[in-house]
Amino acid sequence: VATDEVLGQLGLEPREYFLYVSRLEPENNALLVREAFEKVRTPLKLALIGDAPYAADYIRQVRSTADPRIVIPGAIYGQGYRELGSNCFAYIHATEVGGTHPALIEAMGRGALTIYLDTPENAEVAGGAGVAFTYENLAEVLEMVLQMPEGEREMWRARAAERVRSRYSWDRVTDAYETLLTRLACGAG
Repeated sequence: VATDEVLGQLGLEPREYFLYVSRLEPENNALLVREAFEKVRTPLKLALIGDAPYAADYIRQVRSTADPRIVIPGAIYGQGYRELGSNCFAYIHATEVGGTHPALIEAMGRGALTIYLDTPENAEVAGGAGVAFTYENLAEVLEMVLQMPEGEREMWRARAAERVRSRYSWDRVTDAYETLLTRLACGAG
């Protein structure tokens, strides 16, 4: 699925779903996200987007749900991926390894209210512009975000977008590399 109509194809409405995007492998915690969401009383849906070539057993576990609010279509790329990220109620980032994740930066850059697993790497990227959760409290954090006044949610969305603009723009990244390479070339290592 990679069209500008992906929301309709998946039965999703703008701002009426939580979004999770990652390889569906254990260290990315899709099962944790699904199980936490199943505990939350909300009419909103959960879109679990991703796949993995070597994790068939884990993916079967993730897909094993009777909850009709949960949509698990597999991997989605291109315009469909951008549409999902631009229209979600909130983005859930649950990876525990791997450093700076492009999906987290992209979601924040699109102004998604970002809920992230509290690891040093994820906290560094979020920089105070997202809501942290632990392995134990994701369901409670989802409930908290659902209960927030809309103005507070909009504040989180704006902070996320500004964080990416100020820290992860191409100009800032290339300037940092230029400074580093100049220092290395001059022997200031």
